[in-house]
Amino acid sequence: MTCRVSDKANVYSYGVVLLELLSDKKALDPSFSPFRNGFNIVAWACMLLRQGHAKEFFTVGLWDNGPHDDIVDVLHLAVVCTADSPSTRPTMRQVVQRLKEL
Repeated sequence: MTCRVSDKANVYSYGVVLLELLSDKKALDPSFSPFRNGFNIVAWACMLLRQGHAKEFFTVGLWDNGPHDDIVDVLHLAVVCTADSPSTRPTMRQVVQRLKEL
């Protein structure tokens, strides 16, 4: 929003890339158009988690082959990385540590 690069902006970008990898969708995928203008992959992930439909976020192959608890934890981590407030986003060191734990 400020057009300045920072560690927290990098964490946000990492979270978006992680969401794209988990879902095989683009950040502004055309499939989001039925929702509303400005709807994006972050809003979609948050919506599905809120509704208890995390399974719908993942590619079929990933959901079928991955341990469900772990991939849902990675989804939660990606959502935390894309939090609106930069002060609530983790550091990359914390992200790496969490990924190692998973």
